[in-house]
Amino acid sequence: MKVWKTVPRHLPFLLLPLIGLTGPALAHPHIFVDAEVGFDIEAAQLTSLRITWTYDEFTTLVLFETLNLDTDGDGVLNAEDLAKVAAGETEWPDGYNGDVYLEAGQQVIAFGKPTNASAEMPGDKVTVRFDLPLKEPLDLSAGSAVLRLYDPYYYYAYTVTGLTKPEPGEGSCQATLVPFQADDATAALQDQLAALSREEMPEQENVGRLFADEIVLTCD
Repeated sequence: MKVWKTVPRHLPFLLLPLIGLTGPALAHPHIFVDAEVGFDIEAAQLTSLRITWTYDEFTTLVLFETLNLDTDGDGVLNAEDLAKVAAGETEWPDGYNGDVYLEAGQQVIAFGKPTNASAEMPGDKVTVRFDLPLKEPLDLSAGSAVLRLYDPYYYYAYTVTGLTKPEPGEGSCQATLVPFQADDATAALQDQLAALSREEMPEQENVGRLFADEIVLTCD
């Protein structure tokens, strides 16, 4: 049986019984995340990403149950609640990259662990923010890089809704968003994945990559 990851990200499969009891039938994707991305670049050297995740309303409710948030029942998360959310979403185990993939040429770029994590809930959705440093600076003057946010098993679906362009002081660097556009083949595949039960996993390896938005980074 596949060990799925679900919110919080270091507690795989523990939420599935809860989701099955309190929410709609499971499918792929089941968790929806709006993502915003920014970049720390100096002299064409990319050193860190600035990432924001905003979860859908249902996943936010699951977080309330799983992390035992809002114990006074007023619907407002206090500082302790928000700290639990930030920790649960950014204290990643070794070998997990948070569904963040950066490639330059044929090379996969390695990240460190998230820093400066915080969470908030201004409305009915939880938002998590953090910085994600590269293990080594990436020289963008040597060629372009492509950033994708995706879950290989397509349990999470990420949509890039915001992109912070590199600032003028960061040189002649550009970040261009290329949104995913379904064709007949990927649309049919999405329909097949949506029909999977929670016990089933996609047969195609790394299937989530097929549906990922792309951010292309270049520096002149």
